[in-house]
Amino acid sequence: MEQDRAVELILIELISSRICHDLVGPVGAVNAGAELMGEAGVADDEALALMRKSGLEAARRLQLFRLAFGRAGNSVDTKSMRDAVAQSFEAEGKVTLLWDQTGIGIDPAHGRLVLNMVMLAREALPFGGDIRVTRESEGRITVNAVGKRAAFRPDIENVMKNEVSPEELDPRTVHGFFLRNLAHRTGGALSVLQDDGNVALIYD
Repeated sequence: MEQDRAVELILIELISSRICHDLVGPVGAVNAGAELMGEAGVADDEALALMRKSGLEAARRLQLFRLAFGRAGNSVDTKSMRDAVAQSFEAEGKVTLLWDQTGIGIDPAHGRLVLNMVMLAREALPFGGDIRVTRESEGRITVNAVGKRAAFRPDIENVMKNEVSPEELDPRTVHGFFLRNLAHRTGGALSVLQDDGNVALIYD
């Protein structure tokens, strides 16, 4: 029991670190915009635009994290999941999210799983690209990421493919660990495939 609590604490700490890391950029930009306005002494249009953009980005990321890691994701419906990732990626402007028509049938029990698959696929696209979500008739869910130098970092690929002790994780790899265990918890298994400029996360 004591060991289980220790593991839970490690995961909570790492996920919290990950969320804070991803929010530092947009929140810092809001502060930078406020400083610009203060230095100018007037309402500067450029500073206001920066603050609005960064504030919206932070809000979108928080919504993603709420569904991906929080209790709200336990029964997230397909529309909410799709809207959350689409808004975030469209605002970013570097990634196009494509949904095969069969993907509409993803049930709420797998909504959080797909959301995390898409978020991890985004990490494999350093220069942007396309992410396609497909659900096949037998229940297989595939998330493909295609783009220039598309690839998962070796440490992230490792935690998605292999059993790893929580003590070996860091804020960068904890998301892959979370996804792998989420796949098992929903009754399936996660596979990772990589080819030149093309990566795939597959849930069976």
